[in-house]
Amino acid sequence: MEKVAENINILGRFCGKRDVPELTPEKLQETFGISRADVMVLFGGSILCGGDVLAEAIRNGVAEKYVIVGGAGHTTETLRRKMHREFPELETENLPEAQVFAGYLKYRYGLEPDFLECDSTNCGNNITNLLDLLKANGIGFRSIILSQDATMQRRMEAGLRKYADEQLLIINYAVYSATVVPG
Repeated sequence: MEKVAENINILGRFCGKRDVPELTPEKLQETFGISRADVMVLFGGSILCGGDVLAEAIRNGVAEKYVIVGGAGHTTETLRRKMHREFPELETENLPEAQVFAGYLKYRYGLEPDFLECDSTNCGNNITNLLDLLKANGIGFRSIILSQDATMQRRMEAGLRKYADEQLLIINYAVYSATVVPG
């Protein structure tokens, strides 16, 4: 069982990429020579702690602009149910993931992102719709922080690399890091 746990943890660390140990201006400066990224984006999904990661990032001032991306896809109904179960006073029915997370941010932390992208239905158009939204709003960027469910973090980075300028600084910060112990 110890070897199985070790292998799961190796895979988890690989998939749940975090380029800095914490999202703070100090750690960004130490690692990348910048204290703030131009943009930070939280991609929707069913992991509620993503909202907490974004709230802490906003409070820490790690980016100039904050975006939540997520329409309705295969994880949306799970997110709606989980969020409503934890916070029954929050409306989630028929809302896209970005609006569900924005409601959570506002309710729990009194914070709001700069932009919501609510039309994406999958990882591929999460990226293309994000880029379209930034372009439509005149948001130029040379650095971006990506936050997503750990199982999808590398996939989001690969998707962005496909469409982005090769000089773009992509900073990964999976919304959670878990360790399995044999039991």
